[in-house]
Amino acid sequence: MASPTSGISRLGARSAGSSSPTTSSSPSSSSSSSSSSSASSSDSAASSAGASSSGASSVCANATGAESESARASIRRVRRAMESSFERPAYHGLIGVVNASRRSARRVPGAARRTPFHLVAQPGAACQSGPGGGPPLPALTVVPLGGLGEVGMNCMLIECEGDLVVVDAGVTFPGRVHGIDLDHPRLDHALANQQKLRAILITHGHEDHIGALPYLLRELDQPVPVYGPPYALALIRKRLEEHHLDFPEMIATRPGQRFEVGCFDVEPVRVNHSIPDATSLILRTPAGTVVHSGDFKIEERPLDGEHFGTAALQRVGDEGVDLLLSDSTNIDVEGDSGEEADVAEAIDALVAGAEHRVVVAQFASNVYRMKAVFEAARRHGRRVLLLGRSVRNHAAVSRELGLLDGVADLILQDDDARDVPRDQLCVIATGTQGEPPAALSRLARGTHPALELEAGDTVVLSSRIIPGNEKIVFDLTDMLERVGCILHHRKNRPDVHCSGHAARDEQRRYLELCRPKTFIPVHGTFHHLRRHAALAREVGVEQTLVIENGAIVQLERGRLEVVGEATVGRVHIDRGTPVDEELLKERRLIGELGHAVVAFSIGRGDRFLGHVDIVARGFLAAEVEDALLDDASDYVRRDLRRAKGEGPGELEERARRALRRYFYKKLRRKPIVTAMALEVG
Repeated sequence: MASPTSGISRLGARSAGSSSPTTSSSPSSSSSSSSSSSASSSDSAASSAGASSSGASSVCANATGAESESARASIRRVRRAMESSFERPAYHGLIGVVNASRRSARRVPGAARRTPFHLVAQPGAACQSGPGGGPPLPALTVVPLGGLGEVGMNCMLIECEGDLVVVDAGVTFPGRVHGIDLDHPRLDHALANQQKLRAILITHGHEDHIGALPYLLRELDQPVPVYGPPYALALIRKRLEEHHLDFPEMIATRPGQRFEVGCFDVEPVRVNHSIPDATSLILRTPAGTVVHSGDFKIEERPLDGEHFGTAALQRVGDEGVDLLLSDSTNIDVEGDSGEEADVAEAIDALVAGAEHRVVVAQFASNVYRMKAVFEAARRHGRRVLLLGRSVRNHAAVSRELGLLDGVADLILQDDDARDVPRDQLCVIATGTQGEPPAALSRLARGTHPALELEAGDTVVLSSRIIPGNEKIVFDLTDMLERVGCILHHRKNRPDVHCSGHAARDEQRRYLELCRPKTFIPVHGTFHHLRRHAALAREVGVEQTLVIENGAIVQLERGRLEVVGEATVGRVHIDRGTPVDEELLKERRLIGELGHAVVAFSIGRGDRFLGHVDIVARGFLAAEVEDALLDDASDYVRRDLRRAKGEGPGELEERARRALRRYFYKKLRRKPIVTAMALEVG
């Protein structure tokens, strides 16, 4: 077994404290097999202990001061743990190393949250030798920075022989959280190892896979090429333009066309998803073959005619897949995810039967569904109005790439929509999740400048409700009902939407095609990951490892080992600018408690001149505000007049405390108070 410090030295990992992980092992493992492996574990650990001294040198040689001491301490902890594990069975010895390192590690600010993992090994899982029984293969290291234990912010680092690639760099949208527009994963670990970074590989163009690219690219010291499918690259260019960033080298990938990046031989594989050009990635390396599924589903009748890459996955399964990383989102959904062709038929039937306008609200990136609306509109003599910036952006990109050919004559401008008879108009709108600024919410409220809905108009919610958005979506549907619209959604018309993520039977099929020796589930909550790992064991996968963001995992000689933790977390973005936790805390407090500003005048010698002005927001009822603030001004004025020889800063603190005291006496509230001394003369 290779030294656990080797992955740390290669990737410059920083240990972040965590509670002990939980583990499980196959019930069929016998005590005899455990005891027989004990000796090999001891020999392996002993050789690793010897190797770790060179690892210590390589780590410490590149560090100074506190960093060097931290590295030495980390190595000492691992070595002690290894020495104490000599008499344990192989897998238990591994767990002991990781646990001991984690228990003694000090938690640092902003470090990874608790990263439990579950390692399950089937009996007979063999170590992997080199070709022809030669020297063992080198290790491959995997570090998820986002997307595990959560849905969104997908970002995975994969390293072999000193070459590092990033697979996807996405964001998540936290909702209405005190002005935060989006979150992206902390990229410290990628930036600390950027001298090894050879490329960024993109599986597809959804924001939870490409949205963090501007924030990563602007921090890199040297440009790094970005490989991805054409549709994803077109969206990335738009994002970089919005951020006023220069384009890196961007290379379009095609299914079946292999290319090399460092020691990686990369092969994209066509998969079905709810956006064009989605791919899985086969990464062939000297350490073994890794398959990253990306987001996928399996369709028999894809609307674009691009069939799922069954043959490519079957072929790599025959060659041998050492590690599979696969989408876990819909592990709880039995059966399959459904076909876009069925949704297209449902939309066509609704357009055909509608007497007045038809509004289809959908996720903007689902170009297949957008095309289905255009085709239904043409068949039934209607024009199409696009409402919402993201819908228009995706329509424009799709037309540029030839995915929406022949629709230009159908598209209406906003100013022309009111002149089109109601029975000749289709609308494609954003706002499936009830977002207040989105097109559908504005239509429901009657505030959209382009159009006003009327009783009898048909509204199709061609989407699912994202967990957490139920209340706001129900409020939206209530508003549409009050207008008198005819509503169709998944509850009363299931075929108006299907998921872009594989359901359980499709996930099983993917596992059966690849037949991996080891498996790490990705893209899902911890519940999803555990359930997906259980499915992998059902189909005979030898080892499964359930981890969360920040786990540094090595694949070496056919075995998965957690060898450390990277610093991970979220970076909050407000209008393109990072917002730290302290500022976010202030916003939360102001939102919960309210805010008051007290300003007063001082003259020469810091003498209080008697003028006090107070402004309050967020906690006073309008009918009592004026009288209460006048009384509060008198209270603060009396307190300031008692001051003797105090400077401006002390006077401000005195005024702040006095006003807080007043509000607590009168209202039993303690709002955030800001005080300002204004010098006069």
